[in-house]
Amino acid sequence: MKKGLVVFAVLLLAIPAVSFAGSATSMWDLTIGGYVKVDAGWTSQGAGTPPSGLEQYFPDRNDQYGNQNVANKSGSFAMETGQTTLNFLVKGPDTWGAKTSAFIQGNFYGQTTNSGNAGTRNGTFTLTHAYMDFTWANTKLIVGTNWQSWGFQPSYTFLGVYDLLLAGRGNTVPQITIVQTLPSHFYGSVGIQEPYNYRDQLGGSANLGQATPPAALSGEVLAPASSGSSFNSYARVTTNMPDFTGEFGYKSEVCGKIGPNMTQFAVGGFWGQDNIIYLDALKSQNNTYNVAKVDRWGTAFKAFIPVIPEKNLNKTGAFSVSGSLWTGQNLSNWFLGARAIDALVPYSQSYSPVTGIAQYRSPVMAGGWGQLSYYFTDKVYINGLYAYDRSATSNAYDNAFPNEIKQWQQYIGNIIYDVNPAVRVGVEYSYVAASFMRYGLNNGGVAGPANEQLTGANGVVYTLAPGSVLSSKGEVQTGRIAFWYFF
Repeated sequence: MKKGLVVFAVLLLAIPAVSFAGSATSMWDLTIGGYVKVDAGWTSQGAGTPPSGLEQYFPDRNDQYGNQNVANKSGSFAMETGQTTLNFLVKGPDTWGAKTSAFIQGNFYGQTTNSGNAGTRNGTFTLTHAYMDFTWANTKLIVGTNWQSWGFQPSYTFLGVYDLLLAGRGNTVPQITIVQTLPSHFYGSVGIQEPYNYRDQLGGSANLGQATPPAALSGEVLAPASSGSSFNSYARVTTNMPDFTGEFGYKSEVCGKIGPNMTQFAVGGFWGQDNIIYLDALKSQNNTYNVAKVDRWGTAFKAFIPVIPEKNLNKTGAFSVSGSLWTGQNLSNWFLGARAIDALVPYSQSYSPVTGIAQYRSPVMAGGWGQLSYYFTDKVYINGLYAYDRSATSNAYDNAFPNEIKQWQQYIGNIIYDVNPAVRVGVEYSYVAASFMRYGLNNGGVAGPANEQLTGANGVVYTLAPGSVLSSKGEVQTGRIAFWYFF
């Protein structure tokens, strides 16, 4: 009897395992793909700025007056496999006369900035693409998370997952986009997109259209004399609308191509608006709020030119030039940590004695990137990349946000060897340089301006000793080798 009960219990426990056994199937045509990626390398600064490891896209401050930043005391070696990628392609039945498909992709790098413990979630699956396509003869409808529909120029010739991201290379975003093929190889696209980037934005919210802001700027606030108070914080940032996007371009194989890339020129952009909810300093009640509106906008020009195209599907001797130029305001969706300290351009605030309300703004940014690629053989090629961006900010803004980065540059050189369709090997050197708004105190903390004076919360001006400040500039070098196995 006991033996029978044991056998019965084992069978019950086995039922779930049997139910889930077997290969993945679908009622439609399902293809599973992706790659395993292994990275190893060294960075010249101690890995402490998110994301950790080899992805040092923000350098720490340089030493100053003989005072050392702890990040510069020793370099750091790292190996990781989190950039391994998995994707699923589904081809289903025709719908409304259109061919249909769906695509899902993600990597295991984790939410490196939005987790609260930067860099600790390596190995966690992060969704990067999840969209469906409806394709007619000359029209395509895209619904879901895909590359942005404006300004994105593909460049798969770098090793780091964050290479060129701060230079406007592009990002994935939930969207509804219509792409229309026009005569003579022209095309146009229009659509709407989610204003905030859940995946990478530091301080981003899990709620639609909401982001957590930093403390408001007090240095530029002129409080009304009648109240004796100041705008020292704002509650939250929301939006009542999506971002509206569009692009117009030319794309053709008439002048040849290199791999999947062909001649392309395009200009595009987006527009949206933030609602900044803040306490009204003219009122004595703590629960009296006003709403200020700040525009979000961006525009970009992009190009890919196969100067020497491939011949007969062989890329030996091929040479290309590609890149983009952009400018915009309030670009929180396109740069990591865009409303956060040690990142890029949070909101600035000032008080208007004429209107009696707070005025918020986000500095205009501009930048771009360029790439040269040359194929020694069909399988071995080199790439040189340069990236740049800069924020147009005032002295008052710089004093208020001394740890923000005003200018950022990235130099990348690599060589890649496609051994066969399954195996790729690459070696890369990257140099990143940044200029902060002002000098910084030792090992972080509030920074003083260039004249080494620091204005405290009580308005008293302190003069910093030369040995207590770090440089207003920072730089980091990274060398890495990567191995891919595509499947």
